[in-house]
Amino acid sequence: MLKGIAANAARDPAPPDLSHPAMRSWLAALPKGSGRAAAFETRIWWSPGSAAKAILRELERAGYHPVAKPRRFIVQGKYGPLRDGELERAKAWGAELAQAMG
Repeated sequence: MLKGIAANAARDPAPPDLSHPAMRSWLAALPKGSGRAAAFETRIWWSPGSAAKAILRELERAGYHPVAKPRRFIVQGKYGPLRDGELERAKAWGAELAQAMG
């Protein structure tokens, strides 16, 4: 499947950086822990289902405790930038996370 993703990305005028491991691979290799975690996702449009919820669930299984509900931020275009108003939402969420970690 990764081969197909890479082939499609190569044809894109602004291909994504595929030099980092996929989220599933990263989560599978994550060592057991006891820290805190938060998860977010970006989407082109709103739709049901949530990758961020699935990510947070995997982090919990690995022993990390959620400090916030997962969030979703909407982007313009295939790879961004964030849609108007989303950067402000992301900054506010970051402030909430910082306070929760305090």
